[in-house]
Amino acid sequence: MTEEKEEKEVSAVFLKTVDEFCKESDTIFKAFDVIRESYVKGEDIMGALQEFRLKRASIFLLIDAIFHKEVELEHKLDKAEVAKEKRDKILEFKNRFADLAEDIDLFVMKEIGVGQ
Repeated sequence: MTEEKEEKEVSAVFLKTVDEFCKESDTIFKAFDVIRESYVKGEDIMGALQEFRLKRASIFLLIDAIFHKEVELEHKLDKAEVAKEKRDKILEFKNRFADLAEDIDLFVMKEIGVGQ
């Protein structure tokens, strides 16, 4: 019973984050365009990822899931019956910023203390 309650609470937070991601996608995409531009120039983007994570922690967790927890994310999207247009926005982000996936993973690994 407690697990079901916790799962529903997580789902509510998850749905709110997905909604926020979609509503603010223009701003989020622009922020990642700037990060990607630095990446393409060969600049270190860890500081920019840190800044984004500090300002938009829940969105950053969703972005990490887009690249590194695909099966779990897809399961949550299916379970919550997230609308196609929201799924499309998530897929658009994944395709547009795919070249940043490895650096996002490295950033997350450093944050949790793995590989230091």
